[in-house]
Amino acid sequence: MKKYVIIGASAAGLACAEQIRKEDKNSSITVLTREAYLPYSRPSISYYLKGVVKEKDMLLRKPSYYKQNGIDIVTNSEVKAIDTTAKTVKAGRKSYPYDKLCLCTGSKPFVPSMKNVVGKENALTFLDLASTKAVKAKATADTKAVVIGAGLIGMKAAEGLSKICKSVDVVELSPRILPSILDAKSAKGVKKYVEKNGHIKFHLGDTVTEAKSKGKRITSVVLKSGRELKCDLLILAVGVRPETALAESAGLTVDRGIITDSQTMQTSDSNIFAAGDCTVSTDMLDGSKKIIALWVNAVQQGKVAGSQMAGGSDTLGGSYAVNAIDFYGLRICTCGLINAAGEQYKDTVTQDGDKYKRLIFEGNKLVGFVLINSSENAGIYTSLIENQTDITTLDGDITATPSLFLFDKATRQNKLKGELEQ
Repeated sequence: MKKYVIIGASAAGLACAEQIRKEDKNSSITVLTREAYLPYSRPSISYYLKGVVKEKDMLLRKPSYYKQNGIDIVTNSEVKAIDTTAKTVKAGRKSYPYDKLCLCTGSKPFVPSMKNVVGKENALTFLDLASTKAVKAKATADTKAVVIGAGLIGMKAAEGLSKICKSVDVVELSPRILPSILDAKSAKGVKKYVEKNGHIKFHLGDTVTEAKSKGKRITSVVLKSGRELKCDLLILAVGVRPETALAESAGLTVDRGIITDSQTMQTSDSNIFAAGDCTVSTDMLDGSKKIIALWVNAVQQGKVAGSQMAGGSDTLGGSYAVNAIDFYGLRICTCGLINAAGEQYKDTVTQDGDKYKRLIFEGNKLVGFVLINSSENAGIYTSLIENQTDITTLDGDITATPSLFLFDKATRQNKLKGELEQ
């Protein structure tokens, strides 16, 4: 029997463990997590903050599930070192031997350089359940909250806080909100909607340079523009960076994230695999190497890593960015190359009130989309992107009537002919 060890118990780690168990019914599986909780849904932390979801409902599996499936989840267990020669993992005073190891260490908050911020008791991150609990414990109706960052993490933090606090300011260095998933035009519309429905004030093209404080508490922050904002609670949500310290100390190849085989998730050590936000992915749409820190990507990578570790043959298909998120009832779906630059890319935009649709093309292929309150066709568009379908072989106008091009022209003609003959 083999000994499998997985470091990290979020999306990639759980997917890896479950796939190993599918393909190897008897060997031991140990999952080590520095967190105090069993695997839970990280995308749910903003809903927990605003009181929509209870902690127990965030669990991805019931506690009994792990015992029934022979998966040993060790909480409060931070791994300090990996000995690749002895093939052991050191966590606290315990040492765990492995035949195959998977690093699912995720990411860590990126904290930009600011004066008088680090170490202040009301300067918090917003990335996991523990940090969210700390935010929730300090947020009240009278709290003046300032969020640094208007990306996905910062915006969800701001939305959650706006349900509690009367005052929420969001500071973003970019000239628009959600810069990684929205174009300038759609971002302008979403900003206007959020301001109206969430009572959030945005400070775009600006950043926090320093904080003023009394003792260990921040009382205000000063922006690069010179403006000063009162602040009882500062949320650091500028972004994240892959957690690669263990991989580097173990001598694995790292370049921003952990480098793996793009099909098998094997690292530069044949007995060690990696999956999730800590890894570098190859974007199938433009071939670029990037961090695609998304839940669905982590699950897919975890499954492939688990299969390969257990001697299976699963391999990873193409990776690409895809997001589905809502703010105050406004549904946003994006996929692919949203901010593609170059003469080879063209786009079409249609807008009707709060509905917005932008399709991005490279030649005869759809390579990206932004859908706001227009998500009914997201699955079809995603399929066209994933399959790299030549749209000239399809019937109908894909910007208006996607249901008409579910079949290629020849298939559709035969289908219509058959219907007429009945």
